[in-house]
Amino acid sequence: MLEVTPHTVVGIGESEYCLLLLKEKDGPRLLPIWMRMRRAQPIVFWMKGIKLRRPQTHDLFVEVAERLGLKLVRACLYGIEKGVLLSSVVLRQDGEEISLACNASDAITVAITKEIPIAVADEIMQVAGFKPEERRAETSVTESEEDEEKLAVWREFIEGLDMDGL
Repeated sequence: MLEVTPHTVVGIGESEYCLLLLKEKDGPRLLPIWMRMRRAQPIVFWMKGIKLRRPQTHDLFVEVAERLGLKLVRACLYGIEKGVLLSSVVLRQDGEEISLACNASDAITVAITKEIPIAVADEIMQVAGFKPEERRAETSVTESEEDEEKLAVWREFIEGLDMDGL
């Protein structure tokens, strides 16, 4: 497992979905996570330093856990099953760890609320993570190849012209 932190949230046009990018704490990789914008809203508020006047559902969860004597330990993004990211919040009581399954957005929101680590399985980062500079390089090559293909048509047309006959 490696630690990540929320890096940015990117809206997808007028869609109800967005892309949360988690940044590897001790490395350059980013991990994209698709979620509904309403699920990302508390994360966006946290990133912008916005504090709401009234408690939200994740605040209620944190308070109930603490009042019951549970210590929030970490959020885990531990697997992928049928395209769905498997996540949990890990709590500790009397030296025993308790793992509660939840949505990735809920795990991340609880983690940032309590300032506990967000851990991602190495396998997930290997499969879905990327280095931004590599992505830019891949995009540039792809765009160059596409531009070259588009220009090839014009190049062939121009080369095929009978300039002497003009």
